Amino acid sequence: MTDSGSPAAAPAAAPPAARRISAVTSGKGGVGKTFLSANLAAALARAGRRVLVLDADLGLANLDVVLNLFPKLTLHDVFTGKVRLHEAILPAPGGFSVLLAGSGMVEYSRMTPEVRAQLQGVIDEVAPRYDHVLLDTGAGISDVVLYTVSLAGQVLVTATPEPTSLTDAYATIKVLAATQGRRRIHLVVNQVRRP
Repeated sequence: MTDSGSPAAAPAAAPPAARRISAVTSGKGGVGKTFLSANLAAALARAGRRVLVLDADLGLANLDVVLNLFPKLTLHDVFTGKVRLHEAILPAPGGFSVLLAGSGMVEYSRMTPEVRAQLQGVIDEVAPRYDHVLLDTGAGISDVVLYTVSLAGQVLVTATPEPTSLTDAYATIKVLAATQGRRRIHLVVNQVRRP
């Protein structure tokens, strides 16, 4: 949803840059979405691709925790004009780059016109520099999550094999199909035990 209450819509045909942008999202938190983002980035980097993971969980980011990084500069510093974008991009273990968001940033928990413009500007600037950009979104279907997903050419919805996670993943897929006209959404079921 946008700040006006209407759904965040994606363009009918994704522009070329958006085709290289993937959103990793989930209906429920704690299902391994950030873990998947980091491991997918490492796999793409091993295949010779230049990869950036943008921590797009603008209110409760934790990609830095998963990667054991201690950033001095974050997306917040870019948004507030304290640093230029390239100064906040860090190398990560696994051979890819990250742009980390700070945690507990209440001012970014709603999709205001300012947040929309800032996020779009960052993605427009980084997309041409990388072979693949992964947007590690927050969980759920907030206006921030839906807008972030709308910027991606492809979507991976992460779930675990337990009823509430699968129910929330299904609801997320339905919302993305209805509000963004997405016909192809990938489902990744994480933490599956092998027989």
